[in-house]
Amino acid sequence: MELPWRGCGPRGMAWAAVLGAIAMEAQDGPERALAGESAQVSMCTGLVVEIVGPRYSPDPARVVVGQRQADAGGSTSVRNVSPEHLEWKREGYFQRNRDLGQVITAPRDFTLEAIVLRTGPSEVAVRAGAPGAPVFIQFFEVEGEPQVDDSGTPPGTPASHGFSTNHRCDDVLNGVRYLPRRVVVGGTFPQLPTGCDGRGVYLRWRLDPTARPRWLAGRRYAFMVGFLEAGEGRSFTLANRNAAGIAAPPRLGDVHDAYPDGWAIRREDHGLLPPKMVPGARPPEDPTVLRELVQQAVFPSGPARFGVSPTTDGYPDVDTYRDLEFYLEAEG
Repeated sequence: MELPWRGCGPRGMAWAAVLGAIAMEAQDGPERALAGESAQVSMCTGLVVEIVGPRYSPDPARVVVGQRQADAGGSTSVRNVSPEHLEWKREGYFQRNRDLGQVITAPRDFTLEAIVLRTGPSEVAVRAGAPGAPVFIQFFEVEGEPQVDDSGTPPGTPASHGFSTNHRCDDVLNGVRYLPRRVVVGGTFPQLPTGCDGRGVYLRWRLDPTARPRWLAGRRYAFMVGFLEAGEGRSFTLANRNAAGIAAPPRLGDVHDAYPDGWAIRREDHGLLPPKMVPGARPPEDPTVLRELVQQAVFPSGPARFGVSPTTDGYPDVDTYRDLEFYLEAEG
C-alpha cells in the first residue's frame, strides 16, 4: 500500500521533510540508548529469543506460573515502526508504536530463567521487518492495588472512545505503580515466516544467568517486550485472552478473568492519551499538525522510552481484562 505522504510535488516534499526530521529525532541506535544517563533503570545484555515451535508442553518442575488461554482471533501487536512508515487511521491518528507485557504475582520465591510467549492468530502475525530486529525485555516491580475506572460508561452504555458499543472497552486500572528495574537486550527476533505462516509459534525469551531477576512469593512483578529500534514493518502479534468485549460488570477476578493474579499492560509512544485526532482519509497537510500527530505515535528517543510507565490504557484498545498467554520458567 502506498503511504499517503509519499509522492512528488510541494505537499509530498513538505511531508517528507517533516517525517525525515522526526525520524532523525526518534530513532536512536542501541549504543546511544544504552549509554544514556537519563534512564532510571539498569540495562544489561543477556537476552536470547529462541523458537520452540507450534507446540509447547510446560514442565511442571520449571514453570512457576502461566496462563494458557488465548482467543482464536485478533491482532494484538508489539510494534516499533519508523515515522515514515506509520499507518494512517481515517479516524484521525497514526497507529501508535507499542510494547506489550503482563503483570504476575509470584506464587513462590524463584529466579526467572525464561518466559515463553506465543505469536498471535492474525493473518499478519509476523511482519517482514520483525525477523532479525533487536528486541528487549523489561522488568518491573508493581505496587498498589488495582481499581477499575469505568471511564463513566456503566453497563449498558457504549465505550467513550466510540470504537465499541460495550462499556468495558474503555475501562482502565488506577492505583498501581510500575517501578522499572531492568532492561535486558542483546537478542533479536527469530527468523520466523512472515504473515499467517508465523502465527501460533511459541518463543522462549531466555536470560543469561547474570540478567535473571529474583522474585519473591506474594509480590507483583511485570515484564514487557518490544523492539529496540524502529523500522519498516517491525511488528509481531502475541496470543492473549481478552474479556473486554463481555457485557459484565467492571470487575477484575470474575469468572471471565483468565489470570486473576495479574493483567496485561502496554506502553504506547510517549504515553499521551487520548491522542490528538484530525479525522480524514489522509493525514493533514499542515506540517505543524502532521509533526504533532507523528510524534505522538512514536517512542521517545534513547533511554527515556524505558521511563514511560506501562498502563492498561491504550487507543483504542485497553488491557484491563486482557492476559497474555505466557509461561515463566524458573532457574533449574
